[in-house]
Amino acid sequence: MTFESEKPMKLLLVTDGSAGARLALDFLRAFPLHRGNELTIMSVIDKALYGTDDEESSLDEEQRDALHKTREMLREDAERLLEAEVERFGNPELKWSKRVRHGQPADEIVKTASELGVDLVVMGNHGLGGVKRFLLGSTSDEVMQYAPCSVLIVRPDQTGETDDAMRLDHPLHLLVAYDDSPHARRAAEFCASLPMEDDTQITALSVMPLVTSYRQDISQQLGWMWQERRKVIEKGLDALASEIDWPTPHVAVEVREGEDVSSAILDASDELDIDMIVIGDKGTGAIRKFLLGSVTRRIAHHAPCSVLVVREPARSRAS
Repeated sequence: MTFESEKPMKLLLVTDGSAGARLALDFLRAFPLHRGNELTIMSVIDKALYGTDDEESSLDEEQRDALHKTREMLREDAERLLEAEVERFGNPELKWSKRVRHGQPADEIVKTASELGVDLVVMGNHGLGGVKRFLLGSTSDEVMQYAPCSVLIVRPDQTGETDDAMRLDHPLHLLVAYDDSPHARRAAEFCASLPMEDDTQITALSVMPLVTSYRQDISQQLGWMWQERRKVIEKGLDALASEIDWPTPHVAVEVREGEDVSSAILDASDELDIDMIVIGDKGTGAIRKFLLGSVTRRIAHHAPCSVLVVREPARSRAS
C-alpha cells in the first residue's frame, strides 16, 4: 500500500551527471511521486567552462567562433544528459520540464527555484567523502543558504555506495528534529506531506541540552524542574505523533540528553541508521544573505546521511 500527498508539489532536481547527482535522482525515486507533482530537472553550464561576456570581447573572430562552438557543444551535452535522466527516472505520469541554464551554478539554481515557485530543491552533496561526517560542497552550501524554499541534500551512505541498494534493501527511516518551535512544527508537517510507502519509519527526536561543567548535568537530571521539563517535551512529542496526519503508521518519538544538541542529533542518525534528517529553518526573510541556525547549519554540514532543511516558501512569507 502507498500513501500519497494530497497537495501537489513542485520539485526541482539538479543534475550534472556526477555520481552524487545520480544518487539524488535515485533517492527521489524512493518516494512514490504521483501525477499531481511537477518535476523540473535542470543542469547548469558553469560559466567557468566557457568564459564571461567581458572575456569574449577581448577575443579575435576565430577565437570567438571556437568559443561559440564550445558553448553549443556544452548545451547539447547538457540537453542529452537531461533526456537520459528523465528516462532513467522512469515515471511518465509526472509533469516534466527540463531547463539548461548558463552561469554560476548556485545562483542559477536559486533563481530557477524562485521563478518556478518550487517547493523543494533536490541535489547531490558534491562534498568530500571518506570521512565519518561528510562536509557540504560549496554549491550545495550556497543553495541551502539562499534558496527561497526547502532543500534536500542527498548524500551517499558511509560506505560511499551510489547505487539503488539504499533504496531497495530497507524501508526509508527519517529522523525529524523537533524542539516545539514553529519551524520544527513546519518541518514535521512538510515531512508528513511527502509521498511515502507505508513501511517508512519516522522518528521524532527532541534533545535536552546538558551543562556538563562542574558536573551540573547530574544536578540537572536529578532536579524537579528538569524532570518536569522532560515530561513537557515528551507530551509535545506525543502530540506531534498523534495530531499530524502521518502517511505511515510507523511513527516513534524519543527524547535524548546531550551537551550539544547537534551532536546528539548526528549521533542518533548514526545509531538509528537514518536515511534522511528533517530539520526546520526560519527562512531568508527580506534579505538575500542569511545564516542558517547554528544547529541546522552544523547538521547540514556534517550529517552522515541526507538532510532536508524545511523552509517556508517565499511566496507564503509574502502573503
